[in-house]
Amino acid sequence: MRGHRSTRLSRVVASGLAALATAITAHPRDARALDFEVQSDTAAQAYQVASPWGDTILDRRRLMQTLSLGVYNLQGDHVPGRADFSVVLRVRLDADFGINGHLGDTDRGGETSYLTEAGPGVRFVPGLQQAPIDLMYAYVEGRNLLNGWLGFRAGRQYVVDSLGWWSFDGALARVTTPYFVQAEFYGGLEQRGGLPLSTSRYERPGVWRGNHAGFGTAGDQPSVTDYPSYQYTQPAPAFGVALESNGPSWIHGRLSYRRVYNMGTSVTQQFPDPTGGYRTANGLRVSQDRLGYALDLNKSDLGAIKGGFTYDFYNQIVGSYYGGVEAYLGKRATIGADIDYFVPTFDADSIFNWFTKSPITTATARVWAAPTQRLDLSAYGGVRIWMADGDPETFGTEQCRASGLCSGDQEIDPANSKTFTRDPDNRATSTTIDALANVSGRYRFGTGEVGLRGMVQAGARGHTGGADLSGEKRFDGGRYRVGGRVSLYDWNDPLRPDRGATSFGYVLGAGIRPVQQADLRIEWEHDMNRLVGQRFRIVALLNLRLGG
Repeated sequence: MRGHRSTRLSRVVASGLAALATAITAHPRDARALDFEVQSDTAAQAYQVASPWGDTILDRRRLMQTLSLGVYNLQGDHVPGRADFSVVLRVRLDADFGINGHLGDTDRGGETSYLTEAGPGVRFVPGLQQAPIDLMYAYVEGRNLLNGWLGFRAGRQYVVDSLGWWSFDGALARVTTPYFVQAEFYGGLEQRGGLPLSTSRYERPGVWRGNHAGFGTAGDQPSVTDYPSYQYTQPAPAFGVALESNGPSWIHGRLSYRRVYNMGTSVTQQFPDPTGGYRTANGLRVSQDRLGYALDLNKSDLGAIKGGFTYDFYNQIVGSYYGGVEAYLGKRATIGADIDYFVPTFDADSIFNWFTKSPITTATARVWAAPTQRLDLSAYGGVRIWMADGDPETFGTEQCRASGLCSGDQEIDPANSKTFTRDPDNRATSTTIDALANVSGRYRFGTGEVGLRGMVQAGARGHTGGADLSGEKRFDGGRYRVGGRVSLYDWNDPLRPDRGATSFGYVLGAGIRPVQQADLRIEWEHDMNRLVGQRFRIVALLNLRLGG
């Protein structure tokens, strides 16, 4: 029933967009200068996934649909450099109608319903929705106000910078000066899962939050203490500022600062204390507090230099940094090198902040060349360095012996284990190095193209590698197209040798563009290996566009 309600809601949204577009175009005298764009993207797929143990098959029947509307030049005729206004919005339905599909009669519907014939909470997953709808963005924008000094956005919107993709509901003001710099000031509420028409993908990781509607103390209701890791979703106040260059096109820099707060109640322990209670945190507190900077220098006749970093004030560490340089060897070749450093950081409410966090550093060199207008080749290679406190091969065993558990002592002293763990001599940084390589090539001819790609990552902890060959052929000026891909990959993990396998797969696809405003494509995929046996997937993609 949830899927049917969400499907009806998506139809209502689609009808509203169509009605608005009709209203815009129905009165040419009042809306002569308006430009509008309506777009719909639909992807439907069906497949099965075997669990890692092979005893459960998950049916997946997914439908992803987005509907977007943009209306521009609300002020009337567009005059370059003068104030102009627009409204844009986009909604997404991301449904999985395979949820509950693999359950038997006694626990039917148990993934989204707490109480079934099999008992309370046997399969229940808090916050799981069969057909969630989220409002991706919806805002009104004004540009070039006050002789070009001021611009604004109000509504749900994205911010994309060195701190990553982020979304909030609120307002943003942009001040553009004639001195090659502009400033942004924004504030509102972070978009969070569990709130209406929202998703959790823009939150800091490490916390599982969601709507607790239906939770209670009755026997047929889930309790908060049954799922202490499932935290309450509350509005999250946020603000940020940024300084950005606005001058010569060959240089761009942006300094960003963002702070987000948590509110409401957070359960701070997984298991009850001796009294049966759970400790909680309440009130206004920091969720994230971060600073970032990115700089790009690019001269089309020479090359490019880029770099940036982020600093996490809550964890008091440099969370990431990167750098790169490349040289343009004429118009048909480029060489470059890159380094990327990353330490995982989390929401301040996350328990993962109590554990050590070790960096991952990747260093690569790359080359791209186009010997002819039809052929281009690229390759990169390098290393990825994994770091950890202590030696993963021996730390656990030595810690166990220090406590007396592994030596068979009659008396076990946990204090000895704590002393061993905190001894800096036992926590010396150890490194593991993987080798990376990737090569690819593409050849284009008049009505199609073929491509070959290969990759490998290998080290002491295992390897993964393989290659795939793809191609596409177009007919009737691109009105029809057919394509395919064949792939062969192999992977192995010494810690789980039973999970190593060699996989072969192929994809066959065909598409048609019946009119300029529509594209339809269907793909069939078949993969096979000893872990999943034979797995099949079918995907249908439909894209519709309307503008005026």
